[in-house]
Amino acid sequence: MSESHSYIFTIEVYTTALLVSGSYELPLYRRVSDALNSRLHRLIDLREATVAPLGKPQHAQRVPQILVDWSDALLVATISEPEPPPGFQMPAPPRDTQPMMFFTAAFALRADFYKRTDMELVEMLGEMTDDFIALRNVTIFPLQGGQPVSRAFVCLNRHCIQALYAVGAQIANAPVPASIDPAPAAPPPLRLIPIAPPPPLPDAETAPEPTDEVTTDQVSPDES
Repeated sequence: MSESHSYIFTIEVYTTALLVSGSYELPLYRRVSDALNSRLHRLIDLREATVAPLGKPQHAQRVPQILVDWSDALLVATISEPEPPPGFQMPAPPRDTQPMMFFTAAFALRADFYKRTDMELVEMLGEMTDDFIALRNVTIFPLQGGQPVSRAFVCLNRHCIQALYAVGAQIANAPVPASIDPAPAAPPPLRLIPIAPPPPLPDAETAPEPTDEVTTDQVSPDES
């Protein structure tokens, strides 16, 4: 009979208002991002947990257990993880490392994103269906002030990304957003149409002399 075994990770869950940390137990070994993307449970069950307002660790409170809704998590960081079982291999297609910047409502993140070699970056991001994106070598910058934090592995909620760009590289084949009107075409160059000079004025010597014709009507005696 095989001995049952579980794998305990120490993780941090960042929301727009809270920082929650604790022990996260998985019955099977896999990455935290794979566990979250499985959607088996809506709530993340943390043991021996700590909860604090975001940016105010001095107000942290320890609780034996806490449930966190993963849909409200901006990102989930792994603090420590157990050793994988013998012979464990992570199935994944070949990937390239692409440094990226990501922006959420509360954080900016610089991280290594693993891009598939058979897809362009925009294509891969557009076809992604996972709720959480796995990132490595992450630096978390709080947008409301505070010291940046470095984490080896972070799961970023794809639905919370407001902007992103590739560091040191142009995002190939980036589509133009439909909400942006195309730039107006440049007007054609102006063509100068030559204007003929006015006819010369007649000389005073050749000007027609005035006539002695009377323009007033004459009244006949019969009409008077």
